[in-house]
Amino acid sequence: MTYASWWSDSSRRRTNVRTLADLHLHSKVSDGIQAPGRLVAMAASMDLGGIALTDHDTLDGLPEFMTADGPAWLVRVPGVEISTYYRGRETHILGYFVPEHAKNLKKQLLYLEESRKKRFPKMLRKLNDLGITIAQDDIEPVLRGVKAPGRPHLARVLVMKGIVKDYAEAFDTYLGEGKPAYVQRDMMDTKEAIALLRHESAVPVLAHPLTMGIDNLRGVLTDLREAGLQGVEVKYIYDHVHISSNGEQVQEAARGLQLIETGGSDHHGDDSRCILGEVTVPLEIVDALKQASEDLGGEPAHAWARA
Repeated sequence: MTYASWWSDSSRRRTNVRTLADLHLHSKVSDGIQAPGRLVAMAASMDLGGIALTDHDTLDGLPEFMTADGPAWLVRVPGVEISTYYRGRETHILGYFVPEHAKNLKKQLLYLEESRKKRFPKMLRKLNDLGITIAQDDIEPVLRGVKAPGRPHLARVLVMKGIVKDYAEAFDTYLGEGKPAYVQRDMMDTKEAIALLRHESAVPVLAHPLTMGIDNLRGVLTDLREAGLQGVEVKYIYDHVHISSNGEQVQEAARGLQLIETGGSDHHGDDSRCILGEVTVPLEIVDALKQASEDLGGEPAHAWARA
């Protein structure tokens, strides 16, 4: 679904979207397409009440995101999405209300960024061994301005060259774990990431938990809650990874654990996932995250300096 077609739906235009927030967005600084400031402009044009930038393993897009021109009523949440391992499974942890000066977090993310950079040419070589040649001219437009290159960028190139029809086929055939062009990279331990975020007064939230492929989600949430997890992404559409869920499964697993129930589109700007504003939560969830951050000693988000 495109941004224009989604927004043209009259039922959505009738909704008072200023009471809603999309808390999972990616910019071109990681593996999205739009610049951070462009995401602010798009949200403002939709009258959304709040958005969070949660780029993969980098905070480099946050200064532009937090200082870009936009209406005063649009709440902006500085965030991040950290790639981790939990019991041998790739697990993503969202961090909300990341402070402007998060030295320890930035240092660890720089290490992960370097790991991504080293992994990318290894995947290219594996594709070349499979008879798929990708030239520098194919890569440059996709990686322009990108700090943390990854599999989604390579998937985009494969789609652009007509080697696969879509993002899902790229992962299912070549780039997914166990597939011929997959290369494992360094990641943080999940509990270490949770502790690091809390140390920086950022609120740790488990992202799209059904992608972990586990049977006992309740047990995982309980274990991570004891390690300091404060939220779980309940509202999320898993179509791009061929998982059917309306969030009730996650909500039921989290019942009684006192976790903040977040949600978002996982907007990247292409057709691989939902688009900005398609998955939202009440703006009160932002208030809950903000309070949780302040309870950890965090400063208000407006402490980010204006350019």
